[in-house]
Amino acid sequence: MDIIIVCHTEFGFVHNRRIIFDKSAKEGVTKGVLTLVNIADKYSAKLTFALMPEAADYFPKRINSEIGLHIHPGWEEFQVDGIKYYAGDAYLRKHCSQSSTSTFLTDYSYEEQLNMIDMGKKYLESKLGVQIKSFVAGRWAINNYTVQALVKVGITHDFSATPYTKLFNSNWAKLPRICLPYNPDKEDYQQRGELPLLIVPVSQTLFWGNVSPEIIPMVGFPWLKASFLEYYRRGVPLFHICLHSSAMTDPYFISAMDNFLYFISSHKNINFKFGSEIGEYKTASFKTYILPYIFNINKDIMKTFFRIVRNKLK
Repeated sequence: MDIIIVCHTEFGFVHNRRIIFDKSAKEGVTKGVLTLVNIADKYSAKLTFALMPEAADYFPKRINSEIGLHIHPGWEEFQVDGIKYYAGDAYLRKHCSQSSTSTFLTDYSYEEQLNMIDMGKKYLESKLGVQIKSFVAGRWAINNYTVQALVKVGITHDFSATPYTKLFNSNWAKLPRICLPYNPDKEDYQQRGELPLLIVPVSQTLFWGNVSPEIIPMVGFPWLKASFLEYYRRGVPLFHICLHSSAMTDPYFISAMDNFLYFISSHKNINFKFGSEIGEYKTASFKTYILPYIFNINKDIMKTFFRIVRNKLK
C-alpha cells in the first residue's frame, strides 16, 4: 500500500480542538510545518505541503518535502466560537483580478481561475525555487474550469477530491467512497477521461468523511485506525491522509498524528510517497468492509451519533 500525506499549509491556530484560520497566527506555518516534519521523519514518511501563496515568506527553509499549491480565492469573514477570521489569500487578492469575494474557486470564470492558479504557481516557484506539480483547492471546490486551468499551467496532480460528498459549491457525489486516482474527462471532472491530470481522492472513513487527525474529536482515534484497516485489508493500493499545518501547533493533534503514523508503519508493505509520485492503479471497485469499525466503536463516535440524532429530532 502506498501512503501519501497532504498538508494544507496556511496560517491559523487551534481553539477547543477546532482550527481557526486567523491570518495573524503565522505559527500555523512556521511551527506547524516543522512539527509535522519531525513526526514524519520518525517513520520515514514523505510529506506534500500544499502551500497558500500568502504564506510563502513564512515557510521554513531547507525542508526536504514536496511543495504544491493551495488556493483559497476571494475574501470573506467567518466566525467560530466568537472568534472572527478571514478566508482568502491576500497575495492573490492583491495581484489577481477577482470578480467576487467568494472563497470557492467554482464561483469564478475560467479566465479568473487560470489567472489565480498560474500566478500562485509562478510565485511559489520563484520564492521557493521548486517546481509545482500538485494542487489542492480551498474548501475542496473545483469544476471543469479548474481542471482546464490546472492542465494549462502544467499541474499533474490534484488532491481536492472528497468522494461521495456534496457540500456547498464542492461536488464529488459521483465518486464512490473508496475511489482510486483517475484522469478526468474534459466535460466532467468526476468521470474518467484522458486529460493529463491525475485526481487523487482523499481516503474516506465510514460515515464521517476525510481521513485526518482533525476528525478524532468527533469519532475517536479507534475509528481512524479502523479506516486504515478497512483500506489495508481490502487491498486498496493507496491511502491518502489530509490535514492542516495549523493542527500541528496543538499537542492533542500532534500526539494523534504521531500515534496514527506509528500504527500505520507497524504494518507490512507500507510505502510512503510524495503526492506527485502517485500514478494510476489497476481499475477496481471496493466494497465496504465494516468489521474494523464494529470493533472500534468508541465513546467519542457514540456521542457524535447521538448528538446528530437528537438534533434531527428537534
